[in-house]
Amino acid sequence: MPVRTRPFLIGLALPIVAELVSSAHAHTGTGVSIVGPDIYQSQPALASAIPISEAIFSLALLLLGIHFVFSLRKRQFQFRSHLLGASLVGILALGVLAGAMPSYEVSITPPVSFRFYFGGDTGYYSGVLKYSNMSNRLIQSDFFLDLGDISYNGTTRTYTDGTPANFPPTGNEVDWCNFVKTNVQNRLGIPSLPYIFITGNHEDGNPNPGNLDRDGYIDAFIGNNCMPLSAFNSTSTAGDRYINFVGSGLCTESYTCYGKEGYFDYPAANPIARIITLTVADSVGNSTNNLVHFNYCPLSMCDNPTMNAHWDWLTAVISAAKDAGRWIIVAFHKPCISPDFTTGCEGDGNNVNNNGHNPNYQLEKYLLSHGVDVLLNAHSHIYARSKQLTCLGPTEPESDSTDGITYDPTCVANDGSSGVYTRGAGTVEVIQGVFSQRSGLLNFSRAVINYFAKAMSAQGTNPVDCCWTNGSPIDMASGNGVGMMTVSSTQISFAWVPSISSHNPTSPTKFTDSFVIRAPINPPNSSTPNELLPLIIESSIAAVVGVVATDAALIFRRRRRNRNSRVPASSAQPAADRDGHYSVSGRAR
Repeated sequence: MPVRTRPFLIGLALPIVAELVSSAHAHTGTGVSIVGPDIYQSQPALASAIPISEAIFSLALLLLGIHFVFSLRKRQFQFRSHLLGASLVGILALGVLAGAMPSYEVSITPPVSFRFYFGGDTGYYSGVLKYSNMSNRLIQSDFFLDLGDISYNGTTRTYTDGTPANFPPTGNEVDWCNFVKTNVQNRLGIPSLPYIFITGNHEDGNPNPGNLDRDGYIDAFIGNNCMPLSAFNSTSTAGDRYINFVGSGLCTESYTCYGKEGYFDYPAANPIARIITLTVADSVGNSTNNLVHFNYCPLSMCDNPTMNAHWDWLTAVISAAKDAGRWIIVAFHKPCISPDFTTGCEGDGNNVNNNGHNPNYQLEKYLLSHGVDVLLNAHSHIYARSKQLTCLGPTEPESDSTDGITYDPTCVANDGSSGVYTRGAGTVEVIQGVFSQRSGLLNFSRAVINYFAKAMSAQGTNPVDCCWTNGSPIDMASGNGVGMMTVSSTQISFAWVPSISSHNPTSPTKFTDSFVIRAPINPPNSSTPNELLPLIIESSIAAVVGVVATDAALIFRRRRRNRNSRVPASSAQPAADRDGHYSVSGRAR
């Protein structure tokens, strides 16, 4: 009985169409323009050991081959039948291609983005409120990140006219919080807008008599009568803007790590970024018997178990964020490199105590080489934006040294002149220490200035050239301001927002800066058409082998059946006629 393969081929039309519809549905919304953390976060659908599309394709090719072989053997080649089978197999081959393409479906609808403002050295030092007030009034939703040196309100120093300030080291934190609420939350009509603190050296609380920068204590700034985390750490208090802060658990001097060491993923309900806040090269606490030294250095380098504990926590937090595909933004007060005159790479004292190493250098070297997208600092009373960096050069400076780091052009992945960076190529550092301060000057002869694409001094009339742009000093109008950063699934964009001019304000040229970090077009580990070719070849080879094996088996079976049905001549019985006569041939004589 002949095998009819045509009905089987026609019957395959239904699973073919189903497979194509399924493949098309799986790729809906997977346009090539969708890049960034959502792409990295989502995973291709898990493939079975033998994909359905490949199995159907192989079966269709097998049946077509059998049909073709039988037609040739019967010498009845029907062109329409084979055209139908070949068309079905060809369509299914396209289905295999579609099904084999990786599906990176975006799970976030609508696309997530958020905006935050940031700045450091935010206080009204020397009793001048105007500069801080002007910058605070630029802040908008979704939150503000204060990079340290919060208020200067408890300074024991004097005003600019020589009048003693006579403020105690602590006790004025509530005044500062009320000042902020008036100019930020109340102005916006958002009482729970997050105003997030990071400890700087002016509010570390260190009671050492040599600490002349005691202007408050971080725990007082985040107290219940000031600006506590509880005001914006839940949906009931802050709605969708809420901050789910996770502390390190290593802040034994206090009841909380908020303001000192921790992180939060944002937006909390569907995060695309991890913002890590640290205290670096500082000792925090309001008692000499209860100080925590915040530094980060592996045990193999600094031989310090305390530093190693902070190091292990930080590296684990960064690694987890990378695995989740999130943007990584690290913020702390004291930078290791700065293009000003006075800021050195502070590393918590003499290097001898740290096995000859500088912890701050070790920290920033790690951050630049391990996937951190943006580094936010203050402390230097200037503004600066770096090139995209992967290292800090081969020379490790002594603690607090202003000239120990050398410029190494091989550390520069992108010079930043275009203002466009590629995600994953390195780290962009932003120093924003001119929220309300103007004392810093740029040192154009300092080697590390070459690590920066742009920089600005806000100091009055003293500097001849206020600014640095793509390798050259230049003069223009400059002053105080804030940083504004917008984060989406596809990019991080930044703009410098000026609040008040202080240097050369009549100049027609104003200092501006902006940049963008864009994710690469192709997500990692994505398949290309060249990688799909082996799938089709393997399926075709498997089907051909199946056709040959099936045809050989059928031919063998038919020949065996023919042999069994054929009567041997030696066993044939002579036939008799009506008279009973026999002949050898079986015919009657």
